[in-house]
Amino acid sequence: MKVTVFQDYASSLSLGPQESNGEDDVNDASSLFFELANAQLIGYRVANGSSSATENDAMVIIKQHSDAKAHTGGIIWETSYLLAAFLSSKFGLDRNKVDGDRECPLGKTLEIGAGCGMLGLILAATKLASRVVMTEAAEVMDILTENVDQNKVETPTTNNESDTDDDDKLSNNIKGIHGTSSTPVCPEECVSVRRLRWDCLQEDVLAAAANNSPAQENDLKPNSFDTIVGTDVVFSPSLVCPLLETIKLMARKKDAESTKATRIYLCLQIRCADSHSLLFSEAHKYGLEVVDVTGELNSCCPWAVELECLLLKINVKEETTTHGKKRKKSSKEKKSKKTSSKEKKSKKKDKKSPKRRKKE
Repeated sequence: MKVTVFQDYASSLSLGPQESNGEDDVNDASSLFFELANAQLIGYRVANGSSSATENDAMVIIKQHSDAKAHTGGIIWETSYLLAAFLSSKFGLDRNKVDGDRECPLGKTLEIGAGCGMLGLILAATKLASRVVMTEAAEVMDILTENVDQNKVETPTTNNESDTDDDDKLSNNIKGIHGTSSTPVCPEECVSVRRLRWDCLQEDVLAAAANNSPAQENDLKPNSFDTIVGTDVVFSPSLVCPLLETIKLMARKKDAESTKATRIYLCLQIRCADSHSLLFSEAHKYGLEVVDVTGELNSCCPWAVELECLLLKINVKEETTTHGKKRKKSSKEKKSKKTSSKEKKSKKKDKKSPKRRKKE
């Protein structure tokens, strides 16, 4: 089956800011992504930067379902490619040039609205992330799970009673991704798929915890992610606040122990102006700040802005709020305040007492 390789198409758009042809670039980019959206298998090279694909190139390969009508998760949207390119450029990780502290700079990563799985699998295959938890709504789970299963290298167990299962896993690793000659490159322990509905957040988080074995870490544990990414996830006014609530629950604040706050990036097109406005106006109620950093896309994808693709960075504020209300003080804090107040009054009394005695 033919694999359409993204880099082969995108090479014609690798123009620097001085070389950009304006409107012609927009037409070329639109045509490129239209063709990619209609291909059944899309490949993305993760091993080397050669200009042409060969059978030996390591690739993530995604099977698209362009005929899906109940949802938009059947194809790879341009923002997935753009965010992958941006993160690779910004964090400077080349799979062939891993150097100590720079290995897996994104750490444990959550992808919200993963769709077909292209972005998350790229981050895992290039070792940009140490672990990627890809999440989606129930109706997209079959497509996402199929692509992740096809692209992951399954690790044989150490239990002797599972020899048959091990043979099956090794067979899956050898047969090729989606029936092609390319073999999987994503380590099984680095990728997982979870249902995560923003409007049923607590239910799905609890379900994920219940489904883990005692030996496994809860991969949807709140406040446990180093990085959160999402593409084209702002499209419905009714889902903006649930999306912000999801980010708030999963993100981590910077604390006194030098733990870094979660880095959060969204790449999107304005598909609904009301939703976009709501994202900016409501974020502060969830202890978040949305900053437009679209200009940073210019260095790696100069045509992204012309396609009206935006890059948003979401900062986690140190002082959190809940739905616009100030955080209530705990009984311990109130008691401490009362004690402090009493101490102040006592000190004032002590200062006045010598004067009173002198007059007497």
